[in-house]
Amino acid sequence: MKKTLPWLLCLWIFPWIGQAHVLKLSDSELRRQGEQAVWNLRVHLGDFDVKFGRATEAEVKAYFPQRLGLSVQGKACEFQTIDFQKTPAQDLAALKLSYRCPSDAGPLQIHYDLFYGDPNHRHLLKVVAGSQSSSFTFDPGHTEFELSSESRSAAMIGFLKLGLEHILIGYDHILFVLALILGARRVKDLVWLVTSFTLAHSITLALATLEIIALPPKIVEPAIAASIVLLSLIDFFPGKPIRRVMVPVTFIFGLVHGLGFSYILQEAHLKAGSLVIPLVFFNLGVEIGQLLIVALVYPLTLGLKRLAGGAYRYVQALFLLAIAGMGLYWFLERVLS
Repeated sequence: MKKTLPWLLCLWIFPWIGQAHVLKLSDSELRRQGEQAVWNLRVHLGDFDVKFGRATEAEVKAYFPQRLGLSVQGKACEFQTIDFQKTPAQDLAALKLSYRCPSDAGPLQIHYDLFYGDPNHRHLLKVVAGSQSSSFTFDPGHTEFELSSESRSAAMIGFLKLGLEHILIGYDHILFVLALILGARRVKDLVWLVTSFTLAHSITLALATLEIIALPPKIVEPAIAASIVLLSLIDFFPGKPIRRVMVPVTFIFGLVHGLGFSYILQEAHLKAGSLVIPLVFFNLGVEIGQLLIVALVYPLTLGLKRLAGGAYRYVQALFLLAIAGMGLYWFLERVLS
């Protein structure tokens, strides 16, 4: 059993190679003024072409109004026009739909059901109607949204779920947290490390989303992968000099991960007036996901330590090598792509 456990866990970990991020995103901005409503949508060209790569422009224009609908008090808004263009230089497909609503009284109801055949696709909507504004996250299980006094709670839940999903299927972030857990000798050490990581990535998530700081993904994504490799290698050296620098080192790495977290909210093009709820609840979702990982994995490491006895340090080394190997793979992939 002692020899089997490490290999079983490696078989669970290694399928993550090559798919550090699997959450796909598109975004839009919907503005309603009186009876007129204009809906501007943006999606990555690669995601768009998975479903529409062979479709003609006429077919695309006929399909979108079937999946995107507006209504007021149960009465459908009349679809009027659609403009469509691809911009390969920006890796973007953009659509502009215009509607005429039957009345400017009553809350605007929005139907969004366009996920490009991908159950992991999420759509981030910013909607402005007169003096009201809100944001919402659509997914295949949530395709309806109403802009009303109750819409704030729906937006909170949507961004909370988005943050939770982002870390639970963001395997590079998970591996970094696993390396933190494996490198902690005591509960006290783990608390300090997780707190340091949380504080750091919360700072850069806020600053980057507010556009106070900016670094391109071509720099940040390889740096995240490199942080996984470096943290795993540092954990090989359990001496006191190394332990003394682990908290500040983790803080520095956390600053980099926060920049990576911020790209989702940046892609939604949410400006200052709409940022509070997305920023706070997305970050809260990330923290909940992180705590879930710690709560599930740390007791397992304690059990494995008791089970393996003196051989635990070899098991720990095996896991750290596996994590470093995957981090190196992602680093090379991101640098060379």
